Amino acid sequence: MSQAMISEHTTAPAVSPRSLLKLRSAFEIAGAVTFSLLAGLPVWIALAGWVSYYSRGSSLRDGAYNLACLVTGLGIGIVSQAAAVKWHPDLGMLAMPAALVFAAASVWLMNVVTGVNNFRSYLIGIAVVIVAGMDTSLDSYLMLTAAVTLGAFVAALPDLIRQKRESEVE
Repeated sequence: MSQAMISEHTTAPAVSPRSLLKLRSAFEIAGAVTFSLLAGLPVWIALAGWVSYYSRGSSLRDGAYNLACLVTGLGIGIVSQAAAVKWHPDLGMLAMPAALVFAAASVWLMNVVTGVNNFRSYLIGIAVVIVAGMDTSLDSYLMLTAAVTLGAFVAALPDLIRQKRESEVE
């Protein structure tokens, strides 16, 4: 542990930027958990939104971009899950792997066609849908979208506050 010299006879522990970042992350996670419980949304899905916010870049703009890719990944996951249900009578146990190959091809095509290259957020969205095991419906998609948006919003709060303070100083 690093020490800061207070006087020539005493020392006190110094607070490193890394420990402040850990403390900030702990408060953000606690906030995401609290708000998701208050809203009646699954906590782990809100935490997936928090993780996705930081998956690529660390600014407010990057976080919004990551959230958009995550929500798109949720849509791709819902479609691939619906395909797995449709293909199950014909393919049996191979239906889900075939649907996941379909989802991976969709993510790759998103990169080729649109130039949007954020595999992590897309795959987090697909994984959330598959692991949640919910019905393939618009209600499920909207609930998942609300939960990940809540987690990303909690992660964005410090950036929003910092941006507001910087605009007030100018």
